[in-house]
Amino acid sequence: MWHSCPHPFATRWVVMRRPWSITRGRSINLRGALFAVPFGLVCIALLAVKSADSSASFAIDNRAVLAALKRRITASDSRPQPVAHSEAPPAAAEMAPAGDAAAVELREVREIVHRGDTLGGILRRVGVNADEVTRWSATTRRHASLGRLQLGHRFTFLLPSGTDRLAGLQYEISPESTLVMREDGDDITAQVERLPRIVETRTVNGVIESSLYSAATRRGVPDSVISAFVDIFGWEIDFSSDLHAGDTFRVVYEEKRDVSGRTDGGRVEAAELNVGGKRWAAIFFEADDDGGGYYTPEGRSFGRSFLRYPLEFTRISSQFTSSRFHPILGINRPHLGVDFAAPMGTPVRAIGAGRVVYAGWKGGSGRYVRIDHGSGIESSYSHLQAIASEVRPGTRVQVGQRIGAVGASGLATGPHLHFALYRDGVYVNPMSAKLPASPPLPSRYLREFARVRDG
Repeated sequence: MWHSCPHPFATRWVVMRRPWSITRGRSINLRGALFAVPFGLVCIALLAVKSADSSASFAIDNRAVLAALKRRITASDSRPQPVAHSEAPPAAAEMAPAGDAAAVELREVREIVHRGDTLGGILRRVGVNADEVTRWSATTRRHASLGRLQLGHRFTFLLPSGTDRLAGLQYEISPESTLVMREDGDDITAQVERLPRIVETRTVNGVIESSLYSAATRRGVPDSVISAFVDIFGWEIDFSSDLHAGDTFRVVYEEKRDVSGRTDGGRVEAAELNVGGKRWAAIFFEADDDGGGYYTPEGRSFGRSFLRYPLEFTRISSQFTSSRFHPILGINRPHLGVDFAAPMGTPVRAIGAGRVVYAGWKGGSGRYVRIDHGSGIESSYSHLQAIASEVRPGTRVQVGQRIGAVGASGLATGPHLHFALYRDGVYVNPMSAKLPASPPLPSRYLREFARVRDG
């Protein structure tokens, strides 16, 4: 049961309004609960990961896609097949009556993309006739993946036996998707097939020694999950100063694995943080397909309508202060904002929804974006390497939207983001400003939330 008492850890958390059982049984103390890892689930997940033959899975999945493409071609191709210019038709083709779709035989030709290749060039290499090359090459205007072929990626071409006509093709776009195309009368149809991804739930407990980031990464938690964890609790604690050795965390999240064996993190389903003896617990809950949010066991919303940090994860290199020695100008001057040190190109995100009031070069601030969030609140982002093309004065942005990238433009000694916050035109400390809270869970959902919370 989720409540403020430190005894039992939650018995149920929810994802997309479906309960997911975590632990059951007798009440145990909080410290014990944090380390009571569900070994059965972990072992099953590890066994599944280690036993997966990624290359075999990739081949099997693509063979299935190719077989389906063949069936569609042979089922729809009722035209007599023309004879190739340079070879006689095979006996089977001679004996097959015109329009007998089941008798159409397809020859597979495989090619790997080499440097400088185009679809037209590969088709000529395969031996497709000039008219067909022209017709199929025109499809690159409609399908960007064919216009930008990737080195080493593979094609499978399907040619009716005894012809130099192309009936269909398969192009492996990525480990997760493949493009299939075929003739459909005089047209060419295309569809991107998404290869299956395995989604597993992973639970990680940890003790913080120096930082949450180092503790979580040692246990294999992806950066995206750490960032989401920080976003959930960012308004409750300052991750740059409030954590101490011995504090603990627990996170339950989706781990996605593609057919090549590559993994990445998905949504955080639930999280817990214990700092200095105080415990916070967050549960994901979605009401009416609203995208979902994180709530306390009592149904209060976590956080604010704004993100605490404009970068996904990083360290704060220079705290808010009224005067700081400027490393370039050589003078003391107000430093009204926070510097986030991060590698060049790190995505910068809008901390809240709003309207862009400035996007461009602004003196010592370099490439600069300023956003009006309404109610007198504005935010600014300086020294950007680049500004996203869709971010222009007058356009609207959403919370978390990428608006640019960390750079060193203007008066900057190295890559970093200078982030500032204003209320009614006056600077306020971004790390301590009181911003509007997110609304609580609507009362009509509290009973359902309670059922899920209590199991």
